[in-house]
Amino acid sequence: MIEELEALQAKGLYRRLRTLSKGRGARAVWEGKEILLFCGNDYLGLSQHPRVVEAAEKALRTHGVGAGAARLISGTSELHTELEKALASFKEKERALVFGAGYLANVGVLSALAGEKDLILMDKLSHASLIDGARISQAALRVFPHKNYEQCERILKKGAGFRRRILVSDTLFSMDGDLADLTELIRLKKKYDCLLVLDDAHGIGVFGRGGRGVTEGREAEIDVIVGTLSKAFGVFGGFAVSSHTLVERMIHFSRSFIFATASPPLLLAASLEALHLIQEAPGLRERLWQNVDRVKAFLTQIGFALETRSPILPLLIGEEKEAVEVSEALLEQGIFIPAIRYPSVPKGKARLRLTVSAAHTEEDLERLFSGLSGVFK
Repeated sequence: MIEELEALQAKGLYRRLRTLSKGRGARAVWEGKEILLFCGNDYLGLSQHPRVVEAAEKALRTHGVGAGAARLISGTSELHTELEKALASFKEKERALVFGAGYLANVGVLSALAGEKDLILMDKLSHASLIDGARISQAALRVFPHKNYEQCERILKKGAGFRRRILVSDTLFSMDGDLADLTELIRLKKKYDCLLVLDDAHGIGVFGRGGRGVTEGREAEIDVIVGTLSKAFGVFGGFAVSSHTLVERMIHFSRSFIFATASPPLLLAASLEALHLIQEAPGLRERLWQNVDRVKAFLTQIGFALETRSPILPLLIGEEKEAVEVSEALLEQGIFIPAIRYPSVPKGKARLRLTVSAAHTEEDLERLFSGLSGVFK
């Protein structure tokens, strides 16, 4: 085992945990020095919003720290029910089901909907939790090249012998920051009578006029939409929205729901307040997109080709060791953008995954631009 770890280190693939003392906004303290975080998913800065914090504090006083049991025993509180009703209404679906984490939601949805007589067809760059859910389901798994919907259709044409076919994709891909083609996915779903499952974890709260995500306005054409409470909501947890029938199936067959302790009520209260803010404060999204456009324009100016407009901006470096060196050089200047390497991305496609938040100030952006200018001379 020691030899394997040493081999990772030699290849620039060794990972280590950095302990941060959380500061305010998009700042933290590391080894006694304040650093700027351009690497998180707290897109709207809600993790520290006074209303969200107050909601958590109030629930902590009234409900205590933990849920005490799984949802099907005594772990379902009135806050679970209230949040699920609010999420279903927000996403314009019949029902919602809250899971302990976004990862558990994806694993639970696919393992509940599919079995060994079924086919799951998935975009190659879908999140690891979707891949794991497909494997756990014991369904046949076919993967099509990223956003190659012609190849996807060819596979579907050959998959007529299965009981049910489930088409799966992220909406906003977490490493490349690009968007799936919903029009093509919905066309294929209808033409081949598939269930369509989309993971909108990075889109909800960020995209759409109402903040409903990449799927906003097309919810009725999608069978299951999975979301997270850990990104734009700024809290922790996951959920799925769907029809009454499919949610009932998840409750009865999703092992990551049945056998997991329920989310703590304080997180549910915080998530509910965050949802209210997403609906009531569009200025947060406006500020986020202003920051995104400024950063993207600067990155384009210094030579990075960025095809899509999203808060996820990948700076492709290539070699793993070089990506680590660039990340460390920026950290020395107080800017934290970790190197993303294999197996999170393919070998030879290491990158810095820069993410932008509404919490970033004008001063933060100027420090970022100065640091990047120094590294990419």
